[in-house]
Amino acid sequence: MMKRTGLFLAAVAISALSAAPAFAANIYETLKGNPQFSTLTKIIEANDLKFRYTEGNITVFAPTDEALANQPGGVDDMLTGDNPSNKENARALLLYSIVSGRHTPASLSGKVTEATTLQRGKVTIDGTQSPIHYGHSQFGANVSGEAIEASNGIIIPIDALPIPVFDDGTPAAQPIQ
Repeated sequence: MMKRTGLFLAAVAISALSAAPAFAANIYETLKGNPQFSTLTKIIEANDLKFRYTEGNITVFAPTDEALANQPGGVDDMLTGDNPSNKENARALLLYSIVSGRHTPASLSGKVTEATTLQRGKVTIDGTQSPIHYGHSQFGANVSGEAIEASNGIIIPIDALPIPVFDDGTPAAQPIQ
């Protein structure tokens, strides 16, 4: 009787483990293993930001290779990492595309969400649009593919490199009457 109970418990444990989704790879490893993000992973490596994609519970709005190839002005300055100014700008752009928490397109759909980026600013995610829009209306990006699960979060492919737009605190000009 003891052997059967032990075997039964072992079988239950194995089936429970196999039923739970296991995402062994973190976001960085998942990006690196996916050919549509090869340019993005090169930019991450060139700017010493790999650690930002391996820890925490995050959602990455990740521009695809096609999106980066179509970036006005290109991304060559983001790939070298040798110029401190370029490196600072590249880091800001990459951190702007990462938000805290796990957000799926389904959880964002039908509403406008404001999230905090790892750049420490706010970003608007407009799920009332189809496709979902990330960032400023003019300088943001649209979701361009299915979400990809990783051990520490979610990757959502986008069709452009979103650029933050900051309010400088200057009051808007009033029309002359």
